[in-house]
Amino acid sequence: MATPAVSIIMGTYNRAGIIGRAIRSILAQDFRDWELIVVGDCTPDNTAEAVAAFRDPRIQFHNMPEHAGDRGSATKNYGVQNYARGTYIAYLDDDDEYRPGFLSTMIGYMQAHPECQLAYCRSLYRHAKTGKRLWGNPFQRWMHGYSKEKLERYNFLNVNCVVHRKALLDEVGYWKPEFFFNDYELWLRVSEKYDFHHVNRALVETYVDEPPFVVRLFTKGWWLLTQGRHTPLK
Repeated sequence: MATPAVSIIMGTYNRAGIIGRAIRSILAQDFRDWELIVVGDCTPDNTAEAVAAFRDPRIQFHNMPEHAGDRGSATKNYGVQNYARGTYIAYLDDDDEYRPGFLSTMIGYMQAHPECQLAYCRSLYRHAKTGKRLWGNPFQRWMHGYSKEKLERYNFLNVNCVVHRKALLDEVGYWKPEFFFNDYELWLRVSEKYDFHHVNRALVETYVDEPPFVVRLFTKGWWLLTQGRHTPLK
């Protein structure tokens, strides 16, 4: 097979019953030059059969020999280091979705901006059980605009929204499982070398089981906005 433009990494564990939704959202993209690498965290269920049922040569499944249970770092490293062939790397959780146009928009942006090492878009949110739209932070568009200083206060990047050059991980290092917020730790390392590019479009749908924004504002959000947090680099 020809080398694809982008390798999509999807870690999974015991999600054979719902992983199809995420895979179908990739198959529905108008950008076709991709490969999907599904990595099981030594998953004991029938995920291999669920993935094989799509019968698409661009989709592959690999089950790690031991369970890491580290919030996804191991599956991402395993997929990128052993199987990814694309110039770009994207990620999609096994219970979320790309919206139509995610790949064409994000890969098109990366190709048009050769100086860009990492770009990210916005996500819409839905309730994991009901599928209903969750109306989140009304300041989301402003909050997601990039600045290094803002990133050092809180993590506003959704992993599903990120596309980066594969070579970037060779330069700054791979995902580190010892950090609970391993995505945030990686973004901070990258930000020491490069500015991120923000594509201000909602191109992902993320399913969460959280209270509405107004509730979170008075519990978690207000404290983060006023006090910040200790980052993994400090």
